[in-house]
Amino acid sequence: MLEYAAELYQGTIDITGSAITQGSYTDAVEASFGTHAGGGAVDLSVMAPGTYDILFNEIEPLIQALRLAGFAAWFRNFNDLYEGSPVHIHAIAIGDKELSQAARNQLIGACGYFLGYNGLPTDGGEPTADPHGGPVICPWMIAMGYPEFSFTPSPAD
Repeated sequence: MLEYAAELYQGTIDITGSAITQGSYTDAVEASFGTHAGGGAVDLSVMAPGTYDILFNEIEPLIQALRLAGFAAWFRNFNDLYEGSPVHIHAIAIGDKELSQAARNQLIGACGYFLGYNGLPTDGGEPTADPHGGPVICPWMIAMGYPEFSFTPSPAD
């Protein structure tokens, strides 16, 4: 899926190699709250190699390429997950049979991709709208039982 996303993306971030900062089958990063414990999860650096320069112009094209390739994907800015958390793109492979429960929740949970949210759990508050325009939904996703986009904005949106 990453190779297909790279074909669609055609940008400068090496999403099949050096940009991968965290993959699947690991629970080494506590702030990931289990999303990487199963299959289908990946974090990608959005910094120019060897620098701390964020490639802002690459973020939205990469998010869209990942989504077209079958990932739920979001940009995570500094401090989004915890104080000092790094800037990156977080992606979950839709349809991966070995997703952790936390990753499944990012797809279909109360704060999930398919409901138009950013995938991050909240502490009893309202979910945060997807800053990238909502999910890309393909017929194969619907055939697998994933819901069609049915996001209803809250009065605050």
